[in-house]
Amino acid sequence: MDSLHSAELHSEEDRRQYSLLTTPLGKPGSGMVRYGAAMHFHRSGRMKPEMLEAYRICCKLDHEDVHDVMASRVLPD
Repeated sequence: MDSLHSAELHSEEDRRQYSLLTTPLGKPGSGMVRYGAAMHFHRSGRMKPEMLEAYRICCKLDHEDVHDVMASRVLPD
């Protein structure tokens, strides 16, 4: 899964974690907040390890977009 959809938010905790996952870029500490929320979805099987790794890479980089990191890690065919 590259991104979550509202149909995948099954509980109030999922909605809370999704809110944290979408914390705006650039806010101090936001990278770590997004990584923690990504771990929630990874543990429940709704986020692939590769996506979690992109969040890990960005966890200390509050201005870095995880989708840009994912795009840079795609290997050509």
